[in-house]
Amino acid sequence: MTPPIICFGAGNLGRRIARVIHPVMFCDNNSALWGTVCDGVPVESPATAVQRHPQATFVITIWHPSRNEGMMDRVKQLKILGAFNIIPFPVLFADYGDVFLPHGFWEQPNYYAEHKEDIRGARALLDGEGREEFDRQMRLRVGDVSGQVINPGVQYFPPLTLGRNEVFIDCGAFDGDTIAEFRRATDDQFDRIVAFEPDPANFAALKRAIDGDQRITLNRNATGSRRETVRLNMGGMSSKISTEGTCEVQIVTLDEALDGIAPTCMKFDIEGSEPDTLQGGRKIIARHRPKMAVCVYHCPDHLWTIPLLLNEILPNSRFTMRTYCADGFDCVCYCIPN
Repeated sequence: MTPPIICFGAGNLGRRIARVIHPVMFCDNNSALWGTVCDGVPVESPATAVQRHPQATFVITIWHPSRNEGMMDRVKQLKILGAFNIIPFPVLFADYGDVFLPHGFWEQPNYYAEHKEDIRGARALLDGEGREEFDRQMRLRVGDVSGQVINPGVQYFPPLTLGRNEVFIDCGAFDGDTIAEFRRATDDQFDRIVAFEPDPANFAALKRAIDGDQRITLNRNATGSRRETVRLNMGGMSSKISTEGTCEVQIVTLDEALDGIAPTCMKFDIEGSEPDTLQGGRKIIARHRPKMAVCVYHCPDHLWTIPLLLNEILPNSRFTMRTYCADGFDCVCYCIPN
């Protein structure tokens, strides 16, 4: 008799996977869900699930940003409880990839073979530490979730040397969290900050956090490759441009918005719009050669296409890479012009 299947994680990903693999149960670490029913499937604690179905195949169906817990930690949790047949959800891609993918930065296994030359070219740009991180991220994308490293440093700034006269451009400023880290990293000694944040709720929080500091300019527009009006799907930290969005926003280019400004340091965390924004800022970036921190985890090919694009705009630079959350989240490419 085929062992029953249990999904560990009753969130959006877990429910999506459950529609295909038909588990007998969800288990979840959220105690508020225990004893409830999700999409017709009962939800219990991991301990209860293992106790009732010790022979089950447990599929890890949790994937979200975490500074201290990844898929391998959840595998360990289940093993301690007595489960022995445990698989992370990427293992399903071989049989169900046509249903699940693309999803986030995940793609079909053959996708990477099709891009092997660009992957090789991007890897060659990186320094030793960056190359190690690149390799870990590539292994993750083909289903090997072991050996991932969460960098303990502060995201965006550790590989960059910051002075006391920086002009910092923050694309995807959210509620001001990165600006706060930048101010700590510079002992609040800087010339200017220009922040872009299109989500109205985030912008309101950002404005409160700035508290009227005249050195900081807030821009409520999104950034991209050309000026246009688009719709924004509002989602807090994950707000992004979408035809299904409920909020209308204006896209501007950095070449236009930063006219007359000489940036020295730039950060991009804009939910997949990073390449378009780099294209829209090519002139000002090439002219002033700022230090760059660009997220590369929002889309399958960004891990290699963004370093290659940065190398086009800023040749003769040093490249490295770090990841600040579990399972590939918050992976950042750094470009430091010589």
